[in-house]
Amino acid sequence: MKILHIANFGYRKSGATYYNTDRKISAGLTLNGHFVYDFSFRDMAKLGTIFKTKKMGQTWANKEVLKLVDNIKPELILIGHSDLLSLHTLKTVKQKYPLTKIAFWYVDRINDSNRVQYIKEFSPYLDATFCTTAGQLLMQFKQPNNAVSYMPNICGDNVEVLRSFEQTDFSIDLLFCGIVYKEPVREAFLKSVKQQLADKAINFQIFGSFGQEAIYGADYYTVLAKSQMGLSYSRSNDMPLYASDRIVQLTGNGLLTFSPRIEGFEQLYKHDEIVYFDDANDLIDKVTFYKNNPQTAAKIAQQGHRRTHQSYNAKRVTRFMLELIYRKPFSEAYEWQHEVYV
Repeated sequence: MKILHIANFGYRKSGATYYNTDRKISAGLTLNGHFVYDFSFRDMAKLGTIFKTKKMGQTWANKEVLKLVDNIKPELILIGHSDLLSLHTLKTVKQKYPLTKIAFWYVDRINDSNRVQYIKEFSPYLDATFCTTAGQLLMQFKQPNNAVSYMPNICGDNVEVLRSFEQTDFSIDLLFCGIVYKEPVREAFLKSVKQQLADKAINFQIFGSFGQEAIYGADYYTVLAKSQMGLSYSRSNDMPLYASDRIVQLTGNGLLTFSPRIEGFEQLYKHDEIVYFDDANDLIDKVTFYKNNPQTAAKIAQQGHRRTHQSYNAKRVTRFMLELIYRKPFSEAYEWQHEVYV
């Protein structure tokens, strides 16, 4: 079928975020045999005005969406984030093409009132909503017409291509990439861990925070390739099943990955696939242990890599999404299907 995928593909970033979820979803849909037309809403909104600001160009971009729908007549419109898409546009599509399905996906935290509000406003026009957060936070978007479901972070088999567990020579012992801004708890945690690991002669590199520039694109992959272990530590670690897409970027590239204990997360990754920690001291002890036991570390990293590529690849996850959107029986048992609310 024909699918119009409205998301934020970052055309103006010159490929710096080529490994983001937007492109993986489009790739997965294509692998499942569908035609996918990508529309990068924020980029097009900026192009729609001489001032190159997305706020001023959003009216033009919304009109472009309606033109695309008329020209392509997609069976499905899939929306990723795209908070500048107007309710008028959604309503117009539903009125003009009542058989066209509309679904929405979101991979950031949903514990922020501003984010929650616009998703709730979209809900009456949606057939399904997918979020990387589960539980009550997810269920608030449920409506009679709108099925809601957890979705795992997505791996691209042709994107997450490294196999770090096969290496033995690393210049970085532990890697964390992320921008820490006005987050005193996360900042204190990372600083403490870095100092204590340095005292043990363990090289913990942080990019994007504490004066170190963020790295993107091929530079990011160069650093991943030099790293034995990676830290998945999100802005919020207390929401059911929520982790940032860092989790698949690390496990999917074969790094031994450390994660705080997240409610329900062991249903996605078992103890022999990633390493869970309770607090900073526990993390330091476990990093030290696996630094000194590289064969054990490599075995867990390999199993985490296998789990990510087998269970959370783009083709499988997007097939699940389509099955729910069209209310079809699931073709297999998905690890997260207990978090589906129809």
